[in-house]
Amino acid sequence: MNSGTVTMRELKAGILVTAFATVAAGTGLAQDSDTAVEHGVHQHDAAPALPSSDVLGEILVDFSLVNAEGAAVTDEDFRGRYVLLGFGFTRCTDVCPLMAANMAMAIRETEHETVGIFVSIDTERDDAQRTNAYASAFSKQMIGLGGTHEQVATAARNFKVSFAVTKTQSDYTVQHSSHLFLVDPDGKLVDVFALNANPRVIAGAMNGQ
Repeated sequence: MNSGTVTMRELKAGILVTAFATVAAGTGLAQDSDTAVEHGVHQHDAAPALPSSDVLGEILVDFSLVNAEGAAVTDEDFRGRYVLLGFGFTRCTDVCPLMAANMAMAIRETEHETVGIFVSIDTERDDAQRTNAYASAFSKQMIGLGGTHEQVATAARNFKVSFAVTKTQSDYTVQHSSHLFLVDPDGKLVDVFALNANPRVIAGAMNGQ
């Protein structure tokens, strides 16, 4: 795995190529194929089963993270707008680009003021600047947030997202659940979607459909 420095321009170019290829091949991706492996080191939870109604009631819309400028950002900074939020990592080759592209398409399907937030759970390799470049390559209405492992772990725990980063001498494995969370302008959770849910369905939830 090449872990050398990549310029933001190279990163965005690679993201767009991957995203277009992924969307073209996987817009209708079945839910049971939510597994990504790159040279045996990147994995996602198989079959993105949505949280049960009991778990939905336990989800806490609460995070304190860092933006690309290094400033502290909390969920309260996004009041007055819909928020579509997902957790992933920038070096993912298929599931995360599909998730981010789906977020962008859902945002384009609504006239409501909406921001897409992509949070990287790979805190060792993804700083907030890189994560923001990744997210904004999909849409100008998307941003990337990062933070310390503790900050990201707390945010993930609040949203009932599981993740694990395992390093060995030969592998660097990232595993995480990949749901999309829709939050209304008052900061209340509206619904949780599979990463490949129809963008129009997601947008419809903003319209009370």
